[in-house]
Amino acid sequence: MNDRAVTLFEKYDLEIEKTRKGRGMLIATTPHGEIALTEYAGSVDRLLFVREKMEQIAQKFDGKLDHILPTTEGELYCSDYEGQNYIAKQYLDGFECNVLQERQCIEAMQCMAKLHMAMRHLQTQQPYQADRLLDDFKRKDAELVRARNFMRRLSRKDEFTLMFLRAYERYWQQTKLAQSFLDAACLQALERKQLTEEMYVHGDMNQHNIIMLQGKVMTFRNFEKLGAHLQMKDVYFFMRKILEKNHWSVALADQMIESYAAITPVEHAEYCYLYARFLYPEKFWKVANGYLNRRKSLPPHRQKEKLVTFEQREEERQLFLNKWLERCR
Repeated sequence: MNDRAVTLFEKYDLEIEKTRKGRGMLIATTPHGEIALTEYAGSVDRLLFVREKMEQIAQKFDGKLDHILPTTEGELYCSDYEGQNYIAKQYLDGFECNVLQERQCIEAMQCMAKLHMAMRHLQTQQPYQADRLLDDFKRKDAELVRARNFMRRLSRKDEFTLMFLRAYERYWQQTKLAQSFLDAACLQALERKQLTEEMYVHGDMNQHNIIMLQGKVMTFRNFEKLGAHLQMKDVYFFMRKILEKNHWSVALADQMIESYAAITPVEHAEYCYLYARFLYPEKFWKVANGYLNRRKSLPPHRQKEKLVTFEQREEERQLFLNKWLERCR
């Protein structure tokens, strides 16, 4: 065990047998199971909020979920000698959801629906408030404009910059269409459902946080981004990840959403929300975001690769969108 691990695990009431490194974490084996330490950059209030909600969700969800462990002093996080904060959680050992195994992806949607049912009507000290559904679009729009303006001002434009600027107008039109598709009536219906059900979401719903445990039992981990949102937000993020890896398969998308809807019905406005989210060029925005946040001394090789891949799959995405639009009529 290295010095960092010793220092951190000593702050918990644990009998450590051995430690190992995991994906972005330190894992300790104890007589009562494995404990994972992961970096944490949020606030204490955020941890208190997550712990409060997770205690309620665990009582309603028929499955094993990770939860934050306190230190010997009752704190919800600890710090190393460099000031980096960590949180300790029960480690859920298993296999991540395989994005190329359709059966696993469909099962994940069923489990997500059950989790979402358990994430409704949670007790809270503050009145429940619906989120502003278009704010995410507007924030990303602003970053796209900033990236375009920065590139336009460059006196010497490399191949990536020229590619991005050539594609910009086409994808910018998609951002506007996505937002205009969610008209006032649709937004009101979505807000009404969110408020009526008092919905919460996982907040980081991807294949890395969906785990197949021993006995082929599926569950979820890493709830640090849990919050009050329309639950279709989780559905969108997971489905987009899967569809990008599966050539935007219409058949797979149909099976995934239908398996979810079999547990908790999906309303017309929610299908429209998903269409708008799928239509918004998320990958194009991610390219712009990565470009703005990279070290400016480095050439944008990675952003160029991502843009090329996105452009190559655009025809498949458009075919998928045309089919999904039928659910909104």
